[in-house]
Amino acid sequence: MTSFVSYQIKVALCLMVFMSLYYLLFRKETFLRLNRFLLLGLLGFSFLLPALHLPVSTINVVAVPKLIGAVTVYAGQLEHEGPVRIGFTGVVSVVYLSGILLFSLYFLQQLALLLWHIYKGETVRQGGYTLVVLPEYKQSFSFLHLVFMNRPPDPDDPVLLHELAHIRQLHSMDLILIQLIKIFQWFNPFLFLAEKAMQETHEYLADASVLEQDGEADRYRLLLLSRVFGVQPGMFSFFNHSQIKNRMIMLTKQKSPISHRFKYLSVLPVFVLLFLAISCQKKAPVAADNSMTSDSGKVMEMPAMAEDTNFYVFVEKQAEFQGGDIQTFREWVQKNLVYPPAAVKAGIFGKVIVQFAVDENGKVGNIKIERGVAPSLDEATIKALQSSPDWIPAEVGGKKVKQKFIIPVIYMLQ
Repeated sequence: MTSFVSYQIKVALCLMVFMSLYYLLFRKETFLRLNRFLLLGLLGFSFLLPALHLPVSTINVVAVPKLIGAVTVYAGQLEHEGPVRIGFTGVVSVVYLSGILLFSLYFLQQLALLLWHIYKGETVRQGGYTLVVLPEYKQSFSFLHLVFMNRPPDPDDPVLLHELAHIRQLHSMDLILIQLIKIFQWFNPFLFLAEKAMQETHEYLADASVLEQDGEADRYRLLLLSRVFGVQPGMFSFFNHSQIKNRMIMLTKQKSPISHRFKYLSVLPVFVLLFLAISCQKKAPVAADNSMTSDSGKVMEMPAMAEDTNFYVFVEKQAEFQGGDIQTFREWVQKNLVYPPAAVKAGIFGKVIVQFAVDENGKVGNIKIERGVAPSLDEATIKALQSSPDWIPAEVGGKKVKQKFIIPVIYMLQ
């Protein structure tokens, strides 16, 4: 789950950069079709870039396995080093999943509302579209091949022509795509800017289509001022009252010079920079030594270890335990370790340092005591690790690989 949230955060960063570029350079251009497909392309690239990774070469050195924070076990009880609480990543995951649930329910609710309008309205098939008459609604809107109006229109009614332009140009598909993306990117304000820009572009395209057929620009502008149309309740809205001013400006705006098309080439260097920053992160090799840095930043002296290069130190995707991170495994160990009664009776205490590996299948194995205290404490530590549930294995270049860890276990009598 942690890696999925991390991926969505990278997507959000790409959207932030791309939408900032769009609002800065392209939003006011009159290349309407180009702007529409640019917005769709930027959305696609935002999801593609974080999923791309260059192969990471194997590091053929004696490397130190990843250190997990120490676990402390007290005689007669299991006790954490600090208060039991959900880690930061756990909180983020819970909040993120809650947002996904809420926006999914909203999406389904809006679809149900749309079906209810179809059910209670009077449906009339008209050539390439279906008219749904809703007398109680003052505004008109469209979705897929459906046009919702409060009365049967004349064939040359500008309102109908406007909605039919939305249908012909498949604007509903763009909006459905954005709503599906919003389920996973609900926290990203730049996605809402993308949605607004897409709706504006749809309106401009529909207005241009009406003028091509009607040719009465002045009459059409008066219609915009005197009558609000194109309003659709809920998430599929093709129109917003605040867009009237922008639509009036676009109707009277002089066409952008052809030379302005070259501005769109600026997307390429931005794409390359994001690719280098997000998809081409390289890990520098680290020579092995006898010191290790824990998750908390503390340096610990470790015994020399035999050379073993059949595992990865630098991985693109860390091994995951029960949908969490390494801290989740540490908490699991703390809950499942028991101080051996014989060691308590004999007054034995100390620090056991144990190494283990999570293989390509997520199994915990290769358990080895690097620094022991007494057979009873060593065996208790090994037994706890052997009972570990399966992990999600680490990955390098999309391939599952073995990753090694070291965890210190501190046995204290009081």
